[in-house]
Parts: sequence; C-alpha cells; structure tokens
Amino acid sequence: MKKLLILLVFLISNFMSSQQCPYDGSSIIVLKVHERDNENTIGNLHVTLIKKKNGKVKKSPITILYQMVNFPFISDEYWVQVPNDFKMEDMYLKIESVYQFEDSGYFSYGTTEIKVSESDKYALCDLYDSYQNDEIIEKRVYYPIEVVLEKKHVSSENE
Repeated sequence: MKKLLILLVFLISNFMSSQQCPYDGSSIIVLKVHERDNENTIGNLHVTLIKKKNGKVKKSPITILYQMVNFPFISDEYWVQVPNDFKMEDMYLKIESVYQFEDSGYFSYGTTEIKVSESDKYALCDLYDSYQNDEIIEKRVYYPIEVVLEKKHVSSENE
C-alpha cells in the first residue's frame, strides 16, 4: 500500500509541474557596433569578453561574441549567452578590426575596449517570454551596448 501511495504522489507531482523557460538560468549581453553616420552593424569584427585587473588581462576563459541570429529579438547585433550568476566585475568587451579594402583604399576600425557592468546583462527568460507576448513584440525588450567606431584609412608610404 505504501508503494502505491508513493507512486501516486510521484505521478501527480509530475503532472503538476509547470513548464520552465528554455533559457532558465541564462543571460545575454548584446552589442551594437556601428559608424556615426550609419546605423548598420559593422561586420567582420573580432569581439571578445575579457577580464582585466589593474590594466592587465587575467587568465580566464575569453568569450567570443557571435553575430549570427539565434533569437527572434536579435537582429544583426553581436551577442553572447552567459549564466545568470556570471560576474561582470572587471569585465571588458574587446573589439578588434581587421584591415579591409574599399574604393578609397585599406581601412580598419582599430581596437577598442569597453568596460561592461551588471546592467548590460539581461535575463534570457524575461526577454524570451516578453517577446512571445503579442503586446510587446513591437517594443525593444533589451538595450544593447552601443559602440560607435570610426574608420581609420591606411596611407601608403610607397606611393
């Protein structure tokens, strides 16, 4: 009889559990990098999340931000998914550009480092659940870190 009662309690508890958000325990950091006169995100950048203390990069896992779209609320921004308890203390975004060519010659955006904080991290379950709500779809449910870069043209000294 005890076994039957335990089995019954177990079965009822399984049916009563609510469905969790698929991103439970995860947060997202989003970065929008563009030029002053152009709101389109600059592609081909190497963006990493690094830990620095006293001006030196600490030996810690370096996290790369992606630009491919995996979430319905992200357009062309760079993003990275981190645990909710990820400590943002002493964290920086390092943005590096490779040399590219256009009609006026070679250019680069250089290297930029930006300090990030806890307020730059958004819980994914809140975002994902809010985005699924029809009333909120037209509104922005997060605010990306916005970085404005300037092209640096490379002059040829051999001309």
